[in-house]
Amino acid sequence: MSSDKAALKFFVPFINEPMVDRFFRKNLHLKGTEVALIDNRERNAGLPLLYNEAIQEHLYKDMWLFFVHEDFELRGPFYNLDNLAPNAVYGTFGIRMEGHYPVGIGKHTCSRKDGSKPIEVGEFIEQPTRVETIDCQSILLHTTLLRKLKKLRFDEELSFDLYCEEFCLNAQENFGIPVLIIPLAFQHYSYGKVTERYHRGLEHLARQYPSTAMPGSCSFLGGRASDLAAHFTYDIEANRNPPANES
Repeated sequence: MSSDKAALKFFVPFINEPMVDRFFRKNLHLKGTEVALIDNRERNAGLPLLYNEAIQEHLYKDMWLFFVHEDFELRGPFYNLDNLAPNAVYGTFGIRMEGHYPVGIGKHTCSRKDGSKPIEVGEFIEQPTRVETIDCQSILLHTTLLRKLKKLRFDEELSFDLYCEEFCLNAQENFGIPVLIIPLAFQHYSYGKVTERYHRGLEHLARQYPSTAMPGSCSFLGGRASDLAAHFTYDIEANRNPPANES
């Protein structure tokens, strides 16, 4: 944990209170860390909207904002932020191309919601490592970057899928901001689910970035995604799941 604990704040929108009670309220690794639990049961707002609201509320304080899903369990100390450059986008799991193949960066455990069928995914890293996109399970940003770049915000046309990938595309293509993964011990209680909502998000990204082809966690992204898909087909649990509830 960074010695300046007040400089880091978690933001966790939730609909499953037992899950956030276990993973956040009672997580000893978060002792002394400020955690904002955002009850989204009645409002059912898209996460980009909730995250943008949190950014606006904290924009003029110098601090790290860690936006994270309710099914994310920290399994060790948080990464020491003391020497982390604020002018970049960070996540805990991301994808980069190596030749024709997308490679996951940031070793962690994925499982079902109840913790069953755990699998290890992502390459182990010991220091911040460049990627092209990050998964929506979490994203770490500093307010100094967000103050400087007023148009670097979450896309509210998206709701639960692909908003971190879009944020990465925006950061790199429009502002030249790098995207990196930090080493962190955690478990994500989801394999991900590719739904109709996800496919609508892909179409949105293709319109927004028509000349782009980038790897995502579950598929290629951008208007030229088919260029990459010609060489590689994703075969992951998220694509094998049955149609999901999109609430």
